[in-house]
Amino acid sequence: MLPSLPQEFASNEALPSIVMGYASVTSQGGASVFDLTDTPTSPTPLHATSPHLSAARQALESVGLTILAESQLGYSVAGPPGAFEALTGGTIVSRERLMVAEAGQQRYVTHLDIVGDAQPAALGLGYVPEASSQIEGIVLESPRIPMVVTPSPLPPPVTKFHLRVPDDVAVVLNARQAHQQGQTGANVNVTMIDSGQYPHPFFLAHHYRVRPTIAMVPGTSPTKDPAGHGTGESANIFAAAPGAVLQPIRVSDSQGSLVAVIAGLQAAKAATPKPRIITNSWGGNFPFPPSSPQPPASELAIIAEILDAIHQGIVVVFSAGNGHFSSEPQVPGVISAGGVFMTPSHLLQASDYASGYHSPWFGGVDVPTVSGLVGMLPRAQYLLLPIPPGCEIDVDESQPAQGDSGDGTLANDGWGLFSGTSAAAPQIAGVCALLLGARPHLTIPQVRQCLVATATDVVVGHCNPRFNNPAMPGPDRATGAGLVNAAAAVQYAIAHF
Repeated sequence: MLPSLPQEFASNEALPSIVMGYASVTSQGGASVFDLTDTPTSPTPLHATSPHLSAARQALESVGLTILAESQLGYSVAGPPGAFEALTGGTIVSRERLMVAEAGQQRYVTHLDIVGDAQPAALGLGYVPEASSQIEGIVLESPRIPMVVTPSPLPPPVTKFHLRVPDDVAVVLNARQAHQQGQTGANVNVTMIDSGQYPHPFFLAHHYRVRPTIAMVPGTSPTKDPAGHGTGESANIFAAAPGAVLQPIRVSDSQGSLVAVIAGLQAAKAATPKPRIITNSWGGNFPFPPSSPQPPASELAIIAEILDAIHQGIVVVFSAGNGHFSSEPQVPGVISAGGVFMTPSHLLQASDYASGYHSPWFGGVDVPTVSGLVGMLPRAQYLLLPIPPGCEIDVDESQPAQGDSGDGTLANDGWGLFSGTSAAAPQIAGVCALLLGARPHLTIPQVRQCLVATATDVVVGHCNPRFNNPAMPGPDRATGAGLVNAAAAVQYAIAHF
């Protein structure tokens, strides 16, 4: 079971430049709306007199607050945090409160609070010290939850050939057979370091277990995913291992750029509970072939952090790249994820979108180790995945580009058609979760052996033209050992370990 979550904690979310609030004006009945002991049955005693309303307006506007609307009870106002602080003598801080949010999903929602020696304990409520202002108190607006399921937990109809999560991906990876035999990766902790995790109704509808996101960049929200990448690709984990527990780590800034991956790796290793698997759908890019037989000095820190995770017994999966040549998938002990495309006629071929090469930096390492499901050039629009409505991927994939039409979804519907080896890595991480669910004592070399020994050989096609390695019988530098076969890998683990 997931541990109990704190109901409220201090947030690292930056304060907004404009804060919304409500000022209650002194009631003509004599009792403040904030001091009522009985629920009022009539608003009349709470109405303010015209002189009191006028005095309150003057006090609000004098500190720089703008009147948005008014009634006989008070004023709705907006202004910078400093204006509210000047009025109350308190300090505005942000807090994360656990709430039942969209589609009945439990998540943390950022609230603003006024704190200080003279301020009440009630969240978002502040007192005004000067009685001459005729203001009883200030309430900072609390976020409200729309009572609607949006985006849809169900994917939209798309005419392009594609695979859906979880069912199609599970069937092609032969994970469905493992599920029918009771192997779901139950309670195996998988950490995904990426752009974030949006609380999409897809995950709730399928009863997947997702822990609250850890956000590494100061001031970023743990419930936002500007790019949509982490949210969409994480669905691949559950397609393979529906019983796994996902710990997302957001390493993106407010624009969605992955700027804190080393911090993410460190946080993943220090997390409680400790992950059994860390999956990474990102990497760098360097000239190929490189000019030096060693990685650049700038890469040594991240290489050391990856090696440290492996030394701790954590299975580390990295995308091989989409035509990229990067240090991360080459690190000895990493399981690197390449790409295989299943055609509409169910034939398997190497994805020409995915990287594949012999490592010039680490002797004996070939990338990829094994492969997941990846689309083809030019855009690899192949898997229909849940994403935040209107995010970068939602917009970009819906538009024509590179001589290819859009993906057939809307730019704000919360679904997108995409893949890349970013999809292969979490698919393989999910299969690793199945293996560790069936045999928790497996070592990293044993997990690798199970994947490689049972993968479906792919003998058609070639990897990305930058490397252009052909698929052929047996292990190759286009697809590694081939497409992972989840049920066969689990049976191999049970039989051999």
